[in-house]
Amino acid sequence: MVENMTYLDTHPLHEAFLANKLDRLADLIVNQGQEFLNDAGLDIPSRMVSIVLLIENKREITAAEIASALDQPHQLVTQRIQILMDLALIERKADPGDRRRKLLVLTEKGTAQCKILHASLAQAADVFTTLFKEIDCNLADVAMRAIAALDRSSILDRINPSAQQGKKHD
Repeated sequence: MVENMTYLDTHPLHEAFLANKLDRLADLIVNQGQEFLNDAGLDIPSRMVSIVLLIENKREITAAEIASALDQPHQLVTQRIQILMDLALIERKADPGDRRRKLLVLTEKGTAQCKILHASLAQAADVFTTLFKEIDCNLADVAMRAIAALDRSSILDRINPSAQQGKKHD
């Protein structure tokens, strides 16, 4: 039996609450990931690792480009950028070709933290490979397949296939 069961886990229609279960799993991974990052001496918040890696990869990038690349709301990215700036991991600089455009770059501290981060992420990847074997399911692959399937045919389309047929004829 699973520990930390909630009301929704025991509800007769518990299968309808997949998003709740996935949110709880994501929160658990984020929280445990934060403990792991802290233990490695990193100041990078676990939910912001992807932003830091993207800035490292691109060297210079705008907030809008980050939002687009990560498929995240611009406002959320802007909030996270401010946190990373407060932590002195990234900074803004003017684009020499367009003074109105602000580019984000890693600071010296951010660059040093990225070196540690890469080693830590390799360890995390090993942990997840082992976890996926333990549970006999590659959650990352399954998540991507589920995203693709729901992009092809939404929940509503699956509940009401005739609505999907009407859309195709419009």
